[in-house]
Amino acid sequence: RLALFTIFTLIAQVALVPSIAIAGVRPDLTVLLVVIAGLRGGPIVGTLTGFAIGLLQDLLTPETLGMNALAKSIVGWQVGKISGQLALEGPPLYLGLVSAAVLAHDFIYLLALTRLDIVRFLLTFVTHAIPAAIYTGIVALLMAMLALVLGQGALARPQGGRNG
Repeated sequence: RLALFTIFTLIAQVALVPSIAIAGVRPDLTVLLVVIAGLRGGPIVGTLTGFAIGLLQDLLTPETLGMNALAKSIVGWQVGKISGQLALEGPPLYLGLVSAAVLAHDFIYLLALTRLDIVRFLLTFVTHAIPAAIYTGIVALLMAMLALVLGQGALARPQGGRNG
């Protein structure tokens, strides 16, 4: 099931997200999926999901091959590691955690992309990463609220044991 969500999310990121961009700012559904996978499955599932969707995303732009896979793997592992220690559950968790995950992902990705050019990194981080993190956090909040309304409970509820 996770493989289908991964493919669906990547297709939505490429085909749907550009149409909901606001002033060029797009939510990052791929990081959102990695966060959900890490919260539900722990660090191993988070890492593997991050690597898989990141690598698929990298294949669409070979110039950045490996950068998304690396950044998303690290984010998936970290979210999975902290998932059992979170005191908060439900919609507020998603706004903060997903926004922080996008910032962490973009920090890693942009450091590699800009080849440590600090001025270019900071400019891109401020104009792209921060707005995208806020937008993605809002999308996550809306999804969590919708899941509660539909009776699906918290998106972070683990299925089975955790690894790591």
